[in-house]
Amino acid sequence: MTNSRALCCVFVLAIIFLNVHAIHGYYYDKGPVQTLTKCPGFYCGRHQIPSKNDTTIWSPCGSCPRGSRANSTWACSDCTSSPTIYDWMYLCFMVVVGLLAQWYSIDMITPNPQFSWKTFGTHLSAFIETCLSACITLLIHEPFGSLQLRSCAVEQLSDWYTILHNPNPNYEEVLHCAQEAVYPLYSIVFIHYGLSVFMLFFIRPWMNRAFQNRGHSASRPIYAALYLFPILALIHGVMAGLIYYAFPSIIILLSLMSHAFHFASRSDQSWRALLFETVSCVHNLVVVIGHWLLHGFGLVALTLWLQPQLLAAVLTLVPLPTFLYIVLSRFTDPGKFHSD
Repeated sequence: MTNSRALCCVFVLAIIFLNVHAIHGYYYDKGPVQTLTKCPGFYCGRHQIPSKNDTTIWSPCGSCPRGSRANSTWACSDCTSSPTIYDWMYLCFMVVVGLLAQWYSIDMITPNPQFSWKTFGTHLSAFIETCLSACITLLIHEPFGSLQLRSCAVEQLSDWYTILHNPNPNYEEVLHCAQEAVYPLYSIVFIHYGLSVFMLFFIRPWMNRAFQNRGHSASRPIYAALYLFPILALIHGVMAGLIYYAFPSIIILLSLMSHAFHFASRSDQSWRALLFETVSCVHNLVVVIGHWLLHGFGLVALTLWLQPQLLAAVLTLVPLPTFLYIVLSRFTDPGKFHSD
């Protein structure tokens, strides 16, 4: 009986609260105002609009213009800060993902895994296209003509998904306040991927002609890139905020998995053969060094975010996965388990 009475009391109080809320509602000035007043929602703001006289007129509550976001007084303030080191590493990660996806598809499509000038030319072309696209993307953003960026600081995860936070005050109308609160970290990636496709059509034919690359070995990487960039853009559009906070862990895990797969694909798993094939083959040496760079990149990003003072000590762990695999490979060789 006691529990039933308590539930009834809570239910009655909830009804009273809803009735009071419905009577009083959420009051805010719906039209243009001369004095800056509050807006519902976390991302709704007011910006100044031109008027015939010298008076200041503030717009109705809504989304802020591109390159600005609502501050604590509900005024749309311009983004004047610069990206942090972590922000730059995030942008580098999104650029590197597109480049590595192309390189991986080139290696998968190429029938001969050994080094050849045609394959090298395709890899080089993808690298040049990515670098030019990244530079042009920076040059066309404010400040124009500079490799710097003017941005808004990322404060929380919801900044990436403002479309999910459009308020509905008093259940009357939905205020569409969706905006790029993390300007330009969200839109700049789409622009880079679009320019990468443009550079693909502009540079790849000339590089294929220079390296005399014809036939399927020249066309298949282009078709693969035309599939990869829309997929990467879709992933970024849906999961940009999650990737922003998780990309150091993602790149560390992926580099470890790819590193182990690279060594596990060898027929001879003895430490002497693994070490000799890594040092003697240019392709294997480049792959290992590339994994070291990716692993170090992820460790630097994760350390700068958590404990920057440990950066020098953490960098010494970069070659550790390679040495551990080579040393411990004889204990994990599947042939030993099958023979037993």
